[in-house]
Amino acid sequence: MEGIFFYWIMWLVWIFTTFMMDKNKKRLTVSIFILISILLSKWYLVISTYSINMTLLFFLFLGYYLAVNLNKLKLVSFYLTSLSLTFAYSGIMLFRIYDPVWFIFDVRFIIGFIISILAIYLGRTSIERFSLYVISLCQGECLYWIVLGQFHDVLTFGTQSFLDMLSIGCLIIFLWSAVQHLTIMMENSIGKLQKTTKEKQG
Repeated sequence: MEGIFFYWIMWLVWIFTTFMMDKNKKRLTVSIFILISILLSKWYLVISTYSINMTLLFFLFLGYYLAVNLNKLKLVSFYLTSLSLTFAYSGIMLFRIYDPVWFIFDVRFIIGFIISILAIYLGRTSIERFSLYVISLCQGECLYWIVLGQFHDVLTFGTQSFLDMLSIGCLIIFLWSAVQHLTIMMENSIGKLQKTTKEKQG
């Protein structure tokens, strides 16, 4: 069922932020963002024969907002990187139509995994990775349907399947960042413990 992963993941993240995070402005912002995303997922902006999912626009604006807050010297390389991932997403989707026999597993997991791993590898910080992934996927979805627009009259940008891919990739990046943060904390704790032991021995 398309869209089920999006709703499950978003609700799980909302539960985590509501009951596990410290009560601060960041927690409130993330919680509101998640609820708005879920609410907008059933709304579409209709322009002629085009329908654009409001959650796609919401995430795209978020991605641009996070990207603008990056170091201005990195913006050029960031957008070139996001453009590469945009073409990667569109290429995989178009290849699936041309030769679907290669896609043994669900395309939502394949794209969510591939693009998120590339975003993790190319991004330096968690914010940069999230913005890179979100922008690339949203732009890639638009490019994909623009290409298909040569053969179809009615287009829907941001299907339920797209929302699944969006949430799956964000979850992968979140888990990677959590493991990375935990690893750094453990290394710091071990380093302090070793330093304390040496001082006692000295």
